[in-house]
Amino acid sequence: MLNASTLSAPARRETRAALDAFFRSFGFTSDAELTQLATWALSVPGGHMAEPQGALALARARLETWLVKVFGNQHAGETLLARGRAAFVLSEAAQHGAALLLAEPSSLPQEIVQALRTAMPVPAPKPVPSVMREQQLVLNPLAGLLRRWWRAESADASIEGA
Repeated sequence: MLNASTLSAPARRETRAALDAFFRSFGFTSDAELTQLATWALSVPGGHMAEPQGALALARARLETWLVKVFGNQHAGETLLARGRAAFVLSEAAQHGAALLLAEPSSLPQEIVQALRTAMPVPAPKPVPSVMREQQLVLNPLAGLLRRWWRAESADASIEGA
């Protein structure tokens, strides 16, 4: 398990603020947990010197790798992080602490993994262009009936045999 002393130098204040906001969106609130998660995200060579955007990219990549191990390769894709965040929040997985993300997914208790998988939202299908049927707008169906009845009663103005 990683701790704050693993880094050779502390992360920049802006970088740390960006990482804290990222991990707070998953439900983590404790400063100690946020420190552990920031350390975990930046535990690559030179990670502690990363700019905020670079640090967020590292955190996203680490978390996506973790989520793929939990949910399986069939869920990998561009929406994995958003759906994984939703599953994490819906299952209240953050209550288990930062150790949950720091652990290898294969060593997690089965009930936590099952709760995450159950809470995983189903992806929406990609929009496909199609043709919509033409629809008629009927503002007052009773008025349409009366109009047809009135036309049936009026004399026909057509000229036949003239």
